[in-house]
Amino acid sequence: MSILILTVTVTAILSVLSYYLWIWSYWMRRGVKGPRGLPFVGVLDQLLVHETPGMLKLGEWTKKYGPVYGITDGTHRTLVIADPDMVHEIFVKQFDNFYGRKLNPIQGDPETDQRVHLLAAQGHRWKRLRTISAPTFSNGNLRKLKSTVEDCSLELLRHIENKTADGQQIDMLSFYQEFTMDVIGRIAMGQTDSQMFRNPILDVVRDIFCGNHNNLMLICQVFPAIGSAVRQLTFKYPDKIPAFKLYSLMEQTVTTRMRHRNEDLKKGIELDEPHDFIDLFLNAKTDEEFENEANEEFTKRNMKVTKQLTAEEVVGQCFLFLIAGFDTTALSLSYATYLLATNPRVQQKLHEEVDRECPDPEIEFEQLNKLKYMECVLKETLRLYPLASISNSRKCLRSTTVNGVKIEEGTHVQLDTWSLHYDPKIWGDDVEEFKPERWENTEDYNEHKGYYLPFGMGPRQCIGMRLAYMEQKLLLAHILRKYRLETGTKTAIPLKLVGSATTSPKDVFLHLIPRHD
Repeated sequence: MSILILTVTVTAILSVLSYYLWIWSYWMRRGVKGPRGLPFVGVLDQLLVHETPGMLKLGEWTKKYGPVYGITDGTHRTLVIADPDMVHEIFVKQFDNFYGRKLNPIQGDPETDQRVHLLAAQGHRWKRLRTISAPTFSNGNLRKLKSTVEDCSLELLRHIENKTADGQQIDMLSFYQEFTMDVIGRIAMGQTDSQMFRNPILDVVRDIFCGNHNNLMLICQVFPAIGSAVRQLTFKYPDKIPAFKLYSLMEQTVTTRMRHRNEDLKKGIELDEPHDFIDLFLNAKTDEEFENEANEEFTKRNMKVTKQLTAEEVVGQCFLFLIAGFDTTALSLSYATYLLATNPRVQQKLHEEVDRECPDPEIEFEQLNKLKYMECVLKETLRLYPLASISNSRKCLRSTTVNGVKIEEGTHVQLDTWSLHYDPKIWGDDVEEFKPERWENTEDYNEHKGYYLPFGMGPRQCIGMRLAYMEQKLLLAHILRKYRLETGTKTAIPLKLVGSATTSPKDVFLHLIPRHD
């Protein structure tokens, strides 16, 4: 018996070792160059170092191995690309072969998870969610949310005024996080008034992006079965991991809202106009007929194709927009104000536009569209700092060939967005400069259809892009009407960048000098 147990044990160990060595040697066997890392982890341990952002690490490897190379990160075999033609081919022309995203096991199975959201969903589930959710971000609905965003902007200005009264520098990153958390709390979590600088949820959300969870992520990605087990456990004990704590809070909020709506309907009370994402998602529906193939796919998974979001899906979408809307918008605003402070000429030009187009105390929705130079500033900011580039990934669902490169089913593709955004062949010799004017005429870049991807590209481009621009324009307009941005002794020049999910400045200390007495 002992010999049998020993034999089985040795066989199992050899099988596991063979499996991980096969994954690790995948690109070597195919003759594709790239950094190898170590068996089991590949280069995952290097990509998860908070102090040296993984997306910037890709750029270092692109310089060494060229615009197409292979890495392994845990059980993922990943092709990294920084070639605009391949980007356009994968994200647009061959979208049907690359409709999944690169996920980790803690995010759940995109095929079966009842709470799947747009970022993780794939195939017919993604198409259905996108079709139903897209009208939520229409101009009409954004117009309804404008007053809430403006209230949050004015509240932040009051805190800025109190903090800068004695001329001290403030960390704009932390202030912008307070702003975006307040906005998301009020439009996606049922929050009825401002909780700026006293919101207990903010530390939970910050911990998702800045907490030390990388060891857990590494283990779960190297051993997916552990990742699935962690997901099941944390849904039962949500306080153990910040993201699941937020899921639990969101579920409570959505459930409460649904109960109140049902009680009102039973009493014959008509529902009010939707005032936040929860109502918008609960009301969201489509008249589109989903094809038979979609019905068959859902039936196989004991799911029903509906033209309205389920309660679990509403929870998933609200959670996604809380996470995505909090961090990315705060970072974009931080980078933009830093660049304005270090480029007085651009700031002066933007001051003139804001003064001209937004003269009244309240900024109208239509006036935001007239801030053309501000739009150039924001676009150029995201060119220099493509902060959420980790989302520019795809999973190959059908083996194919892209520009002569064979990509097998199950292979992941990760764009090296930073290298694309800093490619002098696309942007010119002044690629390192902050030059918003380059966006006043984009015809020079039309031949490069995969060169600029701050919000992704193709059918899976970020659905919240217009909301993000509205928030940023509205707040920046209010700040610039009142203050001049200047650097100080605490300002890090250049910025110290950190992060493993998004790429963030460590801090952005600036002086805000009143423009008018």
